[in-house]
Amino acid sequence: MDTVQIERGLDPRVTQAVRRALRGRRGMSMVEVMVVIAIIVTLMSIVGFTAMQYFEDSKVQTTLLQMTEVNKKVEIYTLRNKVPSTADGLKAVYGDAAPPKDSWGNDFVFLSPGPQGHKFDIVSYGADGAEGGTGNDADIRWSEQK
Repeated sequence: MDTVQIERGLDPRVTQAVRRALRGRRGMSMVEVMVVIAIIVTLMSIVGFTAMQYFEDSKVQTTLLQMTEVNKKVEIYTLRNKVPSTADGLKAVYGDAAPPKDSWGNDFVFLSPGPQGHKFDIVSYGADGAEGGTGNDADIRWSEQK
């Protein structure tokens, strides 16, 4: 036996067997690494898409909550005054304070009189900020939420 190995208490036959076992062992091939990366990317895209759908749906719900607050403010204003005109809009209700915006950062549209006999209506034009649209771009009308 080698003196260094004897001092360490290692049997040369064991160390040679370990070296042979390690020598035959290889890391992952490039193809295996690419497959693992492809699986991870696929899973992340599915999770990301689902999360984005929930995020967009939450913007619609948040806009409805903001519309509820705006409606309360307009109702209180109309008890003390008359219903503001479309031209005066929410500026008359909020005075010097800035009226709130919808979840996409767009101004609410105030219509007076509202459709179907309502005194007024509050409208958010959705994600695109333009009238009409489908999905997240669809208009959200307070008069249709009751």
